[in-house]
Amino acid sequence: MSARIRSIGTANPKRLITRDEWLAIADRISPPEVDRAVLARLANRSEIDTRACAVFESDDECFYRAGEVPSTAERMAIWSVAARTMSLEACVKALAGAAITPGEVTHIITASCTGFESPGIDAHLIASLGLARTVQRLNVGFMGCHAAVNALAAARNAVLANPAAIVLVCCAEVPSAHFHHTARLDQLVANTLFADGAAAVVVTRGHDSASPELAATHTTLIADTANQMRWTIGNRGFEMTLGARVPDVLEREVGAWVRTALAESGLAITDIASWAIHPGGPRVIDAVLAALALPPDAGAPSRAILRDYGNMSSATLLFILERLHATRAPRPWVGLAFGPGLVGEMVIMR
Repeated sequence: MSARIRSIGTANPKRLITRDEWLAIADRISPPEVDRAVLARLANRSEIDTRACAVFESDDECFYRAGEVPSTAERMAIWSVAARTMSLEACVKALAGAAITPGEVTHIITASCTGFESPGIDAHLIASLGLARTVQRLNVGFMGCHAAVNALAAARNAVLANPAAIVLVCCAEVPSAHFHHTARLDQLVANTLFADGAAAVVVTRGHDSASPELAATHTTLIADTANQMRWTIGNRGFEMTLGARVPDVLEREVGAWVRTALAESGLAITDIASWAIHPGGPRVIDAVLAALALPPDAGAPSRAILRDYGNMSSATLLFILERLHATRAPRPWVGLAFGPGLVGEMVIMR
């Protein structure tokens, strides 16, 4: 008996924003000195066609008023409403897909790097779903885009330690609460790439081969790269620092790490049938494909999610896994995601 993903549910804010609509928004929330042509190039290079952002749910788009920069507290209020709404929808879908009733859930694991409050999303889901008040809780906070792997690793450990465990994992992210009024290129890039979403997973023990097995997880903290990506809390929201060398670092470092990790499971890169690469941007996908000497079509599921939804931070990898499952992509699968550190996280699914 092994730890298996029984189902995945996803959710987004209801209003989809096209690339042209995003460009108009980006122009409005950027300072006057930012050339619209720069914003257009960034939008086109992002390869994002549509995205959903909670802060633009209403037509007046009043959260980012011209000349005003929301406080961190105001941004947390937006995060709280949107994260709660999306997480509940995603969890309802995941539980229904697994044919699990709320009362059967023994553990709940939540993840978000775009907001904080206590009681948090876990308490909201316990009350709203009708989970047992004795359910065991864990929050994976502020780890970044790879937190889904950390959450799945904790779920796997819980299930392997307790055969009766039924774990509900939920990643809910609202990066649109942290768009910045700035001329800094790295923050303009972050504004361009990120969008909102939530995804939930049910993990149990089982032997049904239709359900992907969480076979192993691996991590690496890449030396001397702390300045390449940072996610910090400022007085006017959370602030992303993106180094221009991130794709180069990943292309240089990822190959050896992945090969070594796969070998521990008796696998080689050529044994992996499908890949879920967190789309930190098109250049990140390109860098990972180059590092692993993979063909372009290995990145197609990741590019499809980026195109349709944008980078939803920790929820994104679960959207890709849902797409692989829905299309019956052959296994084994490998999921890869990266975040501040630089850190790489990896999950192997059979």
